[in-house]
Order: sequence, then C-alpha cells, then structure tokens
Amino acid sequence: MLIIFTSHRVELLPLLSHCIEDYKCLVLEEPETEELKQLLAGKMSAKEYAMWMDTPFPAYTEKLAEVLLKIRKRKKVLAVEPYLQVIEGIHKAVEEGRYEEYVKDGVVKRVLEVERKATKALLDYQEAFMSKDFDLIVENTVRFARADAERFVLRDRMRAERIVEVVELSGVPDNEFAIEAGQIHFLLESFLRETLEKSIGSLNLVEVAAREAGIKYVKNPGNELTEYYIKEIVGLNFKERKDCELLAAQALVYITIVKKEEMLPTESCKYPHILDEVRAAKIARSLGYEGCRRFVERVWFREK
Repeated sequence: MLIIFTSHRVELLPLLSHCIEDYKCLVLEEPETEELKQLLAGKMSAKEYAMWMDTPFPAYTEKLAEVLLKIRKRKKVLAVEPYLQVIEGIHKAVEEGRYEEYVKDGVVKRVLEVERKATKALLDYQEAFMSKDFDLIVENTVRFARADAERFVLRDRMRAERIVEVVELSGVPDNEFAIEAGQIHFLLESFLRETLEKSIGSLNLVEVAAREAGIKYVKNPGNELTEYYIKEIVGLNFKERKDCELLAAQALVYITIVKKEEMLPTESCKYPHILDEVRAAKIARSLGYEGCRRFVERVWFREK
C-alpha cells in the first residue's frame, strides 16, 4: 500500500498519475457523491464534473477528473472520506427534515461536536481580525489551530478504519492500493499501520516537486502549528517545544503573501505553486514576532 501525500495543485497531477500506475485501486480523499459516480461511469465530462462540485480549486478538480476518466476502465477508483461523508449527510438530513433523527448516531454526534468547535474557533479568528489587535489575532490563530488539529485527528482515525474495511471487503491485496491524502493527514499512515500487517509506504509529492524544482522544501508555519497540536493530541513525543505564538504570527504573514489564485504549470515554470509557497514560507519564517506584527499591521490595518 502506498499513501500519496499531495495538495490541490494542478502541477502535482502528473506526479500522482505516475505514482498510481502500478496499483489496481486508487482511494480518493473525497466523500462519495452522485457526481463522482456519474463521472466514473463515463456519463459526465470532466468540465461538467468541476462545474457541479462546490470547490475552491475548479482547475484542479477538472484536471483530476480528466485523470480519473483516463484510468476508470483500468483501475478501481473509490471515494473514502467518512468524516466529510457525515458532513454531507448532515446537510442532506437538514434538507429532508430528518436532522434530529440523523444526529442521534454516536459517530455523527462526535463529528458534529468537533466540527462545531472548529467552526466557532474559525469565526472567533475572523472576528479577531476586525479588532485590529495583533496579539488577539495571534491568540485566536492558535486556538483555531488546536481545534483544527482535533478535527484532523478524528478525520484520519475515521478514514483509516474505513480504508481497512474497504480493503478487507474488496478481495484485492492491500499492496495493490494507492491512497490519496492531503499533506497534513500524516496520522493516516500511523493509524493504518496499527491494523494492516503488510508494509505501508508513503510519498510526499510536494517534497518530490520541490526536489525536481531544485529547491529545499520549507513547510508553511500554519501547517507546522497545526501539526504540532495534532502530535500533542495523540501523545507523540517531541524533540523540542514549539513557539506556537511565533508560528501563528508567521502564519499570518504567510497567508498574506502567498498567491491565492490557481496557477497552471508551463514549460518555463513546471511548479508555480511550490515555488511561490516556499518563497512565502521563507519570508514568513525569517521574521520574529514583532516583525510579523509590523508587517501585518502595515498591510492589514493601515489607514487607507
């Protein structure tokens, strides 16, 4: 089994396509949807699929759909993301007027509890921005990272358990499975190792892309902050304690300067997002707490 850590960047799809070539089953980090079923049945085009999906990455979604259409007859493609499946189920239950019955389920209750906590932390973070108080914004960034970490732990635990069930029911050897996962879902590998006896490998496509681009990969401070709390929740040993407030301050700089729009690879620039994200991470990490304060206040809070 190979776990492929990636991100929603078009430039990484050639690497993903290459990685899955030797595997019979691809497990997507997506909930099952009618649109995906239609796509894999050849009844929907990649463009139509992207139009129907509510996604902040429409170009990536369309290009991924093109990859899936190419492999759908040669490989089994499965969507396994039970946490997000529960979220979808909550929305559907509300629409159908059966919310009260749906949320009686223990798993649904747990997901709802964690999701509400993370959503409240996000709202508090957004409200803190309105105060123009840098220290308060940093404090709420840290709180959101903690809540988000709790969500990631539950998501990875639920997904690992479901993947094990899927593998056992499939009749396909587990070494024939390629598992798509976001970079920050590193616990998925540990959770799968708890149950599956055979070897599990992993590959981080972002790091591979950085090497191909001839640069050293630098993790963005916001992800490092969240990863720190993920490790704290599950009790992993630390080599060193992190300055969480500094990471939060640097994360504010990072999200300010990193490019938000989707970029497509070209012949002259094969990995535009990787280059930009590493650039932004280096700048953010070069600043101390007060340097971050001056930067954020100058960019966000100066009088127009």
